[in-house]
This record gives sequence, C-alpha cells and structure tokens, in this order.
Amino acid sequence: MELRIDAHPDPMMGLVPLFTAIDAGLFAKRGIEPVFVQRTAVQAIEDMRADRMDLTFSGPTLTIMARERFGLASRFVATAALRGSYGGRNADFMNIIARKDVSIARPGDFEGKRLAAFALDGGITHSAPLYLFNRHGIDVSSVQWVPMPFHKMPDALAAGEIDVAVCVEPLVTIMLRRGLGYAVDEVLGEGSLAMASTGNPSLVSNWWTTREAYARNPALFAATAEALAEAVDAVYRDPSAALDAMARHTGQDSALLREIGFDTTLFHPFGMDDPAVKAMYRSWAAVLRGAGLLDREVDVEQFF
Repeated sequence: MELRIDAHPDPMMGLVPLFTAIDAGLFAKRGIEPVFVQRTAVQAIEDMRADRMDLTFSGPTLTIMARERFGLASRFVATAALRGSYGGRNADFMNIIARKDVSIARPGDFEGKRLAAFALDGGITHSAPLYLFNRHGIDVSSVQWVPMPFHKMPDALAAGEIDVAVCVEPLVTIMLRRGLGYAVDEVLGEGSLAMASTGNPSLVSNWWTTREAYARNPALFAATAEALAEAVDAVYRDPSAALDAMARHTGQDSALLREIGFDTTLFHPFGMDDPAVKAMYRSWAAVLRGAGLLDREVDVEQFF
C-alpha cells in the first residue's frame, strides 16, 4: 500500500515518530510504502483536495478549518505532539518572540506591531494569538500580520522586517541564542501560547487525511495510525536513534535537536477515536470561535 505523505517545509519535533516509523521498518512490516510529496502551496489543503496526498501534518486547528472554512472533509488519523503534562511526561516551550528592541510588557503592546505567523489560515500560530488578543481586549485590527514560513522568521527578525515572530522549535531557540529577541508568551497568560489557549495538556500537532481517502482505504490509515503509535514507544526506548532519524531525513543539525527535543515536545500513542483527543479538539474549536474564525459551534465527532 502506497502512503503519499506531505513533505512538510519546516521540519519540527512533531515529525520524529514519522521518521522513526520509517527507519524502524514499522510501515514496511504493515505493507505500507511511504512516499513524500512536495506541496504546491504554503498549506497542503489544495493538494489534499486534489488527491495528490493521503496524509498531512498540521495543528489540529487546520484539520478543523479545512472542513469548516475551506470545504474539505477532513479526518483525524494520529497525534503528533502535545505540550504540558501527560502520561508522566512534561514538555513545553514559548512560541512568541519579540525583537530585542521592541517592548512587549503588557497585552496592549502587541497593537500596531508586525507579527509573523506561518499562514493566516486558522492554524495555531494564527488562531491562538487572535484568541488571546480578543480575550485581553487588544485592538486586533491594528496588528499587521505577515505570513511567513517558520524558517524565514529568524532572519526577518534580525533584519527588522517584523516585530514579533510566532514560531516553533528549534527555530525559537536559534532566535534566542542569536540574541534576536525574547519570549513574550506569558504576557498573554500563563505558560506558552498553546497552554494559555487550551490548558493542559494541549494537542499542538496531528496527522489527518480526507474523508474520501479514508473511505477508499480505511485499512491503510488504521495501519498508519498503528505504525505511528508503535513509533512513539520506539522514540522513548531509544531517543538518540529517533533524533538520528530526524536529522537524517531533514538535514538539520542533530545537536540542537538532541539538546532541546524532549523538553519541548511530548508524544503519546492515542487511538484514532480516543476521548482525550476529542476533548482537545473541542478546546481548539473553542479557540477558533474565540478568535472570530468560526461563526458556529463545531461538532468534533465529525473529525473521527
């Protein structure tokens, strides 16, 4: 069985189980042949709609938005990463980095700033700040959004092209170590962006497919979910090998990944229909509504 996987342009820790599953032969033993597909746009929605991909990786908000705003019937397949505490493990990190010469000391200081987010599509780096801005009474219309791939944010911050970056690891650590800025998530609430938005634990990334693709071959996606769940166990049995796989597949320097990886991301092998995942989906649906990106209640059962 061929599994066409979205080749994500910004490799992140949430992808570690995927690369571990490939290297450990967990797909192969289930008769799955992974094939990476380069996307044609910032997000994979149109490639999924055109049936060029079977599986894509994003925050759960984009899984929701794909259906609710972009008319693409989406279906959850597997978790990728969480923040906070779960199953005896802890991980979290700040997402919002203000340029070193920009003062962000209170919520209102975000007004009038140029803020980089991966895309203005309702993803977590877009919807969560919007939700928190609204909750703190910030004039959202004054914020100047700058869509930008994560890997371009450090240089944009250094060049003064943006005032604030809503970014991910390991790029957050790179920005901090280059002295480009400082983390300001706590200005908007306790802990990180994700934790301030939905509480603990917070699902921050997942794998999803389309309803049509799932209906065509449910066995493929059930086996995919099993492989990724088994990979989580392999990741924790041998973290070094897992990070070797990440570095090999992404071409990124493994030294930084080894240093920060499991302090920033935790994995848990939830099932495809797990009540805990549904609860976290409900939290993110509430964030989307609070951000003004959805105008009706969402029944999360439709994603499972």
